[in-house]
Amino acid sequence: MPAPTYAAGSQELAFYTTFNAFRQAEGLGLLAQNSKLDAADRNHLNYLLTNTDLNLSSIDPATGRPQFHIEDPKRPGFTGVQELDRATYTQYGGIYVGENGTYGSGQGASRAFASLIGGIYHRAGMMFQGPRDFGIAVGANALQTTVMTVGYVSTPQYNASDFFGTYPQANQTGVGLSATWELPNPYPDLANTDLATKTGYPINVVVKENTTLAVTIFTVTEAGQSPPMDARLFTAATDPNKELISNTAFLVAKTSFKPNTTYTVNFVGTANGTAITKTWSFTTGASN
Repeated sequence: MPAPTYAAGSQELAFYTTFNAFRQAEGLGLLAQNSKLDAADRNHLNYLLTNTDLNLSSIDPATGRPQFHIEDPKRPGFTGVQELDRATYTQYGGIYVGENGTYGSGQGASRAFASLIGGIYHRAGMMFQGPRDFGIAVGANALQTTVMTVGYVSTPQYNASDFFGTYPQANQTGVGLSATWELPNPYPDLANTDLATKTGYPINVVVKENTTLAVTIFTVTEAGQSPPMDARLFTAATDPNKELISNTAFLVAKTSFKPNTTYTVNFVGTANGTAITKTWSFTTGASN
């Protein structure tokens, strides 16, 4: 990858470095900084910080997407309704652009990244192999509002045919205890305040793009315990919001993980009919 030009010590550089380290550990293609995506993100960040009356915790009725990702042509700072439109405005010229929105909340890029990776839909997007390019803008406001995009101009990156990614990974430590809130809400029966006690940290598996992953067994078990934890299974077929695609599955326990505890995951299934059997363990940290 070309050396990024984000300022030394900046939250943009910290997020970019963290994200590429995550992708490298997962066996996913790295992302190159793209100045036109950076510009599109700065424009959208300006729109969000200018239009302070927006309810960013709501769904836009016209597109069905979170309001964070939508701009109104009648409002100041408008450069495009959705992220591909805004990238076109800065002459990126891509055929795919995906946008993530998060907050550092005074803790910077590490918190912003953790917030995204702790949600099933945002993690699924961050584990999409296709993108080649990266852009980001982080606000100087107290919430450290963060707009991050990935994209490709013409040809995506591709996984190997036998690719099998997991998160958390085998022997990973410091894993979170519960899921983070996101829109749309994957847990329609739970409020934001319920997640800390009524969800475990999401566990997911992913195979090559355009492949159908079928799940036979997907469990998580606390060390020293016999029965697996009661959990929700999210696939393209069971996702209540129909956000997930066919090559991934998520498992979310119905109670939070315990701190500093080891958990073992057992997965049995197929990818386009090819059998997969994997067992691995990870250990939680002291907190999310």
